[in-house]
Amino acid sequence: MALGTQKSTSANYVLAQFAGRLAIKCYHCLCSGNDLGSIGSNAVRSARLSIVSGNDTSRTFVSTADGQEACTLLFVKACYHLTGLDGTQDGSFTFVEVRPLTGRTHQIRVHLASLGRPLVSDAAYGNQ
Repeated sequence: MALGTQKSTSANYVLAQFAGRLAIKCYHCLCSGNDLGSIGSNAVRSARLSIVSGNDTSRTFVSTADGQEACTLLFVKACYHLTGLDGTQDGSFTFVEVRPLTGRTHQIRVHLASLGRPLVSDAAYGNQ
């Protein structure tokens, strides 16, 4: 998104929208694993998330006791089932529209992984 200079009126307007939580953030994700629901269905994932720092990295986890509340809306847009050459099912994927209502670190990745539906090719939070 090009808005002009950093101090322009249009840039300040957009920054104020995000600061006031008036901007709607919408992402499209491809998840691996069984369907999250039928096409057109929706769900709310709400959980406390904690960040654990290691030597050179940090990871975010769903936490039952501490952490900050995080909420994500999920809308199922499509479901895909791949069939192998031998006729057996070779994989399932769900295409979802995701709208985080809070802005926690790795929130979408952690919420989808906690549902057993990690993002495709997510080496950090996926199961591959």
